[in-house]
Amino acid sequence: MATDDKKTILIVEDDLFVSRAYAIKFSKENVDAQLVTDGEAAIEYFKKNKTPDLVLLDLMIPKKSGFDVLKEIKSNEQWKNAPVIILSNLGQESDIKKGKEMGAAEYIIKSDVDIEEIVAKAKKYL
Repeated sequence: MATDDKKTILIVEDDLFVSRAYAIKFSKENVDAQLVTDGEAAIEYFKKNKTPDLVLLDLMIPKKSGFDVLKEIKSNEQWKNAPVIILSNLGQESDIKKGKEMGAAEYIIKSDVDIEEIVAKAKKYL
C-alpha cells in the first residue's frame, strides 16, 4: 500500500490567478492541487487519473459548463462519490438549488468568501 496519503483536489477554474492562489493555499495544507481550466479538461482528468478526493468546480468555464461537468461526474459509477464543491459567482437561488440537486456537496459564492474559508470548507471533505 502506498504510504503517500496526500489528498488530491481537482480545481476546475478558468481564472488562472484564482486557481493558482487556491493551489498555493492547498499546498501549504499538504494537499496536492491539480488545475484544469475548462470542463472538457476536467472530464479528461477523471478519465486518466485516480478520482480526486475533492473537486472545486466553477460553473462559468469554457468548453463544458460546470453543471455539465457535475452531471457527468455524478452519473459515472467510478466518480460519483467524489465530493464536489461548486465555487461560482452565480448566486441566484435557482443555480444554488440546481447545484445541490445535482449532487454538489456545497455551493459557495466566490465573492462572499475568502480563500481561507474555502480551504477550511474543503478540508471537511478531505
